[in-house]
Amino acid sequence: MTFRQFACNNVLRNKRTYAAFFLSSVFSVMIFFVYAMFIFHPGIADEEIHGSVATGMMVAEYIIFLFAFFFLFYCVGAFLKKREKEFGILFMHGMTAKQRNLLIFMENMLIGIVSIIFGIGLGLVLGKLFFQLAGFLLDVQALEFYFPWQAIGLTFVAFLILFVAISFFTVLLLRSRSLLDLLQGSQRPKREPKASVFLSLLAAGLIIIAYTLALTADGISVVVLLLPVTVLTIAGTYLLFTQMSVFLIAFLKKNRFFYWKRTNLITLSDLDYRMKDNARMFFLVSIVSTIAFCAIGTLAALAGSIQETVVKTNPFAFEYQTKKSNLEEQKHLSLIENGLQQAGFSFEKHQVTMRILPQKVNEEKVGVVKLSDYNQFALAANTRELKLNENEAFLVVRWFGDAVESKVLDVGQRQLIVKTDTKMNPLLSGLDFERLAVIPDAVYDGLTGLEEEMRYGYVVPKWKDTQEISLKLEEQIEHYGEHYYFSARAPVYHSMKQMANMALFIGLFVGVLFFVAAASFLYFRLYTDLENDKRQYGAISKIGLSDQELSRIVTIQIALLFFVPIVVAIIHSMVAFVSLQSLLKIMLIASVVKPTAIVLLSFVVVQAIYFWIIRNRYLFHLKRSMSR
Repeated sequence: MTFRQFACNNVLRNKRTYAAFFLSSVFSVMIFFVYAMFIFHPGIADEEIHGSVATGMMVAEYIIFLFAFFFLFYCVGAFLKKREKEFGILFMHGMTAKQRNLLIFMENMLIGIVSIIFGIGLGLVLGKLFFQLAGFLLDVQALEFYFPWQAIGLTFVAFLILFVAISFFTVLLLRSRSLLDLLQGSQRPKREPKASVFLSLLAAGLIIIAYTLALTADGISVVVLLLPVTVLTIAGTYLLFTQMSVFLIAFLKKNRFFYWKRTNLITLSDLDYRMKDNARMFFLVSIVSTIAFCAIGTLAALAGSIQETVVKTNPFAFEYQTKKSNLEEQKHLSLIENGLQQAGFSFEKHQVTMRILPQKVNEEKVGVVKLSDYNQFALAANTRELKLNENEAFLVVRWFGDAVESKVLDVGQRQLIVKTDTKMNPLLSGLDFERLAVIPDAVYDGLTGLEEEMRYGYVVPKWKDTQEISLKLEEQIEHYGEHYYFSARAPVYHSMKQMANMALFIGLFVGVLFFVAAASFLYFRLYTDLENDKRQYGAISKIGLSDQELSRIVTIQIALLFFVPIVVAIIHSMVAFVSLQSLLKIMLIASVVKPTAIVLLSFVVVQAIYFWIIRNRYLFHLKRSMSR
């Protein structure tokens, strides 16, 4: 047998342990390759698909590549630790350290090259399906399939370099251990896990502080507190698994009534060892899952709120604002109305007039509008109407959350008390003034000789279908003229929808990649303990452990392994979503509850199915071993 055949056999003999690692590598390569197919697709440069789609996918490529490096590096290091006994035996039979390094390098490259080939092959098979899915989400014609030589070359070279780098660094970082240590491998006696009371309390304190800051943050302060809250949460989560979990298990063990009840003694006897051994893995799974949940939930909320956001920021399907001196007013209005009529769209036309006060307030020009005209316009736009007393004025904010400092407003010979609502979306704005005030009809009618601006709003029931005529009108009427302003809702809606769905499309697969990686961690750790569990439960079964009791104990232990980090990730994500809610309101995203619930529930269901499959396979191997 040659050295190359020996390396191949090593991989094949450890295929059960390598399975999750291999599948995760294939999935990483496939996602990277599919995004590369989009980036290099000839049709991506067409005007129909926004150019930022390719930019967003390129950013996703960097994220996938960086994540794949750390994920594979961690996995390879963990596999080598598990194989210490095997290396000890090989050293006894004359293998040198140089040959061991070469063996590790060849094994890694073998898995890497096969993963690349399978990942690219799977990407080619599913490429057309991905193009159709992207076309559906981006609301465009699906891209045609093509043979992506550039994408294949980029993916193959990028991941080949990645696997070479990982193999090189893994060999470089291997510690020299004594032959006795290597032969003992995982059988080395372990010291009883100890937990620091101070660090356990610190874990609880850090998480409580992080949650308090996140839940009490409001508006833009969410962005300011994002970094410190993230750092506190990560530190608290690490101490939660390395210290606090061991402390709580030790506390349960001291409770004899609970510890000696039924099979709790067997379940808890080595749970603290498992928690201590798997603490870093639990920590990684929790953080990676939290990122995946938050990213997908936020993007789903953003994509689901596009129509509501666009309607709030563009109350009418078409809007035209003009100064009285605009000579093209009637020409532009005729273009809009004739265009709608010729295209077969029914519409309602609404008009409002505003006047500009001669004096400035806080260095800002102020326009005024009659209360009855404003309410008529607001009713047509399906927004909030206003009520005013004779001595009051309502100052409209310029954007959501804008501050209003003025307490009174001088209008003509009257001084009006200012009212406002900083959470109300602005319905009207001005061309020649910065602030708009709604004033009582009687006060408005008393103003004469002032400059005027008119705003026209067109309500079109089937406004989503006006994309073509909107683009034509935008060519005929510039958005901003010296004396007018024109806007159409449909192009804004289609552009934002494409951007949001593109972000969801990219984030969804990156998030799924993170989730698959987290599942791979769990699978690897579980099968690392299989040999030990076979010996342990085999010995206990000889003194009367029944199959039902074995199933119950293993189910609880695997459930803890699978669901503790996911539950922590879900709690982290729910706190993050509550905090993000106040920030997203500024972006006019009404609620993240529904998309968040769908995302979290979907992940829990997938995790439960995965748990059930792995649990049954694990029990099958244990029982088969015990029956021999």
